[in-house]
Amino acid sequence: MPLHDPVPREERIARRIAERRVELMLRYLNRLPAMFVGYVILAVVAMRQGLMVWPWVWLAITAVTMYYRWSVARKIEKLPAIEKGAALPRLNRGFALGGLVTAPIVLLAYSAPSDEAPLLMGIMLVTGCAVGAASMAGSVKAFVGLCTPTFMLIAGGWFMRGGSLGVSLCIGILIMYLVLLASVRDHDRNLKELMALVEDNAQLSESVELERDRAEAASAAKTRFFAAASHDLRQPLHALSINATTLEILAQRGNDVLLKEISRGIGSALRQSSGLLDTLLDISRLEAHSIEPKLAPHDIGILLRAVHDEYAALAAQQSLLLKVDLPAETLWCLTDSDQLMRILGNLVNNAIKFTERGSVTLSARRGPRGHVLVQVADTGSGIPPDQRERVFEEFYQLDNTPHDRAQGLGLGLAIVRRTAALLKHKLRLDSVPGRCTTFELRIASAMPPRQPPAPTVPLARLADSQPLAVLLIDGEAEGLAALSTYLTQLGWSVHGAEGGAQAEQALVDGYEPDVLVIDYRLRGETGLDVIERVRRRVPGVPAVIVTGETAPERFADLSRAAERVLHKPLSGDVLARTLQDVVARAGALATGPVIARH
Repeated sequence: MPLHDPVPREERIARRIAERRVELMLRYLNRLPAMFVGYVILAVVAMRQGLMVWPWVWLAITAVTMYYRWSVARKIEKLPAIEKGAALPRLNRGFALGGLVTAPIVLLAYSAPSDEAPLLMGIMLVTGCAVGAASMAGSVKAFVGLCTPTFMLIAGGWFMRGGSLGVSLCIGILIMYLVLLASVRDHDRNLKELMALVEDNAQLSESVELERDRAEAASAAKTRFFAAASHDLRQPLHALSINATTLEILAQRGNDVLLKEISRGIGSALRQSSGLLDTLLDISRLEAHSIEPKLAPHDIGILLRAVHDEYAALAAQQSLLLKVDLPAETLWCLTDSDQLMRILGNLVNNAIKFTERGSVTLSARRGPRGHVLVQVADTGSGIPPDQRERVFEEFYQLDNTPHDRAQGLGLGLAIVRRTAALLKHKLRLDSVPGRCTTFELRIASAMPPRQPPAPTVPLARLADSQPLAVLLIDGEAEGLAALSTYLTQLGWSVHGAEGGAQAEQALVDGYEPDVLVIDYRLRGETGLDVIERVRRRVPGVPAVIVTGETAPERFADLSRAAERVLHKPLSGDVLARTLQDVVARAGALATGPVIARH
């Protein structure tokens, strides 16, 4: 119903009640052919009492009546849903007709001298009425029409027979009739209360949908808010995250079990907070259309194995098997490797969260039209059909009514759909409730690049890696100190500066950096200005911008100026591995397809 439906609330509730009654009555009427067997038995019982003709006449009339009611039910079933409720009076008349046609068999039964036939028929007819009463959805009219003639004739027949047995059975039949009638009335009250609640919920749901539409209309304002608020949130979290990574290094070097446990707890909480902020950043960038896909031929097998390596440990923690299923041939597809890795990472992470046991499988195959079909399949609880569109909505989470933030913000699949649309990869969802869910991406195939790619060289463990010389520039004293301490603990050479002038002075004094790490917001200048000045003195030095800036309009400028853009907060481990990767790309691996995510 529209939110401002001119039809009064009482009429809308009455309409819902009529629709529900019709639905239940139609189910009952569809069983009439099977119930006819009971009427045949009644005719046989009457015949055994010496009545050779009338039982069959009654049975023929009953058969015609039942067929008529059954055919009417079939016609009503084909009506549009909005018209079915109007058929309730017609169905009520059908029940009354059925009651009038059924009742005469009682008279035939009581014409027999013995009590055997009346007892048997009474039991069968009362049972049939009780079943019918349960299928009328509280319709007193239908119950009275179907059951009253039969009950009255049975009660009257026993009363006419007299004696203690006859009077007792007469009273018992009347009491049973009244009990069934009371039950139907109770059902009627319950149905009215339920439909009133359904109507109120429908109105509330529509109000919620209206508010959601208003929120979507204000998505630009929301994006600006995310950008402004997250910067201030990221600054303290960033310093805390780096210090937590340093604490973890120190804890691992010592033997204090409590210190190790505290370090792990702090790290876990910070990773969750960082994940929530990064998710907001991703959706903000997609809404602002600030991501330009860089399409190129890629070996899908390499990408799937990289995703497997990243999430294998997480799957093992949940006692799940993370598998990769690839054909013998190499499948080349046209995609942006970073964005596709983000899609697959979200899908795998989502599958691991919502799969209690079994496995998650990454697979790729050649489609019938030459496309590359990439699937992420799990053995989880599945997604109901009516929820398969809603799971792609922002902030919507299936089966997360307590809003457990360990399960994220409900933006993962929204990011997946928007990123797939950005790359023009067709996304499809298949699910069997209670068994499995499969997400499939259809990606255009590509010819292999002319120059064979250099083999991917995995990054060394931090403990074994070549120490780097890092020129670190950060206007926040806490962040500068935290980063300097952490990188120094790795055994790297670090020179810290709070601005461009100090960084240039360090270069004048002879410091030779392998990589430049710089914040975007500095006092009186930006990181872009400083990068330009530093590169005049050290041409080609790779730069990594570490910033809390999330304004979508900035992303393109930052990406053009630096080899990587990392967003606060981030762990020291992520920063160190990114610096390794950037330096490697600037050197021997510059022409090779190194797969990395940040």
